Amino acid sequence: MPAPSNGGRIYRNPTDGPVMVTRAASEFETQPIRWLEPGLIPRGKLTLLAGDPGLGKSFLTLDLAARLSVGKLPEEPSVPARSLILSAEDDPADTIRPRLETMGADLSRVSILEGVLRPEGKACRLARLDEDMQILANTVGRIRNLGLIVIDPISAYLGATDSHNNADVRSVLADLARLAAWTGAAVVCVTHLNKDQNNQKKAIYRAMGSLAFTAAARTVFSVSKHPDNPEKRVVSMVKNNIGQHAPSRVYRIDRGRVRWLDESCSLDADTIEGGSESVDQVTAVEEAERFLRELLKKGPVPASLANFEATTLGISDWALKRARRRMGVVAVKSTGQGRESPWTWRMAE
Repeated sequence: MPAPSNGGRIYRNPTDGPVMVTRAASEFETQPIRWLEPGLIPRGKLTLLAGDPGLGKSFLTLDLAARLSVGKLPEEPSVPARSLILSAEDDPADTIRPRLETMGADLSRVSILEGVLRPEGKACRLARLDEDMQILANTVGRIRNLGLIVIDPISAYLGATDSHNNADVRSVLADLARLAAWTGAAVVCVTHLNKDQNNQKKAIYRAMGSLAFTAAARTVFSVSKHPDNPEKRVVSMVKNNIGQHAPSRVYRIDRGRVRWLDESCSLDADTIEGGSESVDQVTAVEEAERFLRELLKKGPVPASLANFEATTLGISDWALKRARRRMGVVAVKSTGQGRESPWTWRMAE
């Protein structure tokens, strides 16, 4: 798997084992964030697009690929670029190509991954990110001027990876993030929302599977049905680690095309997906409690991982400590490793 670009720097290791590489911050050249879709989808980074089935998430990704293929993106200057589509749910012949044609795409600039062909094989199998990352890297390395990689849905390409295991998911997504950095392409992973029968979960916890999906992505946005008009859809920011939150936008599917509507929208993802609950109505401690419930529902986790995930999601140390006390979360030190034994957190019995 290729490493992110290091400006052509060549490292030499004089030892027989692996060594860690450090560089002074002054040696890195400052680079601006480049966007495919301003405030939503950055180039060279991992983005998560979440929403319930049937809301047009795939239309959004194909619309992006179509506009990219003919150089009709908001960035300046916008030049045509290529896309790679990994789609496990839509047929290329009767769904993906017709939609791209309707959207006015240059079909020669949109590639569709059919699968992985075994040596001397006659049939392709679905790509598996836990096994085929190097093959994927080799493939995208041969696509010139690649601007976008879509994986729809990400759950279909995890292979044997447990989608509810933070460590396993983070390992796969770390490779995808390196692929994005290496190619400079935006990597957009599509996912569904998990069920929230009580309408109490914040949007950041609604992505299906492990919290690592949301934590690893640099930007996360959701697609929701407009509460006042079932024909309209709302795209709203859930998380943005590298810029300001973009305002929510409204669109509709009109004759096979995505039509962005010029209307203001004050709704955010929490208001739509969480019923009556909005961001401002959730206290910091309640937020931390929900985080801990989601994190520990499968069993104990390393304390270092819990603290890291909380920091990634913007939960303060103070709120996390208060939530632990209120919920009775206990810290237990593992045995057998002396002073270096790691601590784990678990729910009190």
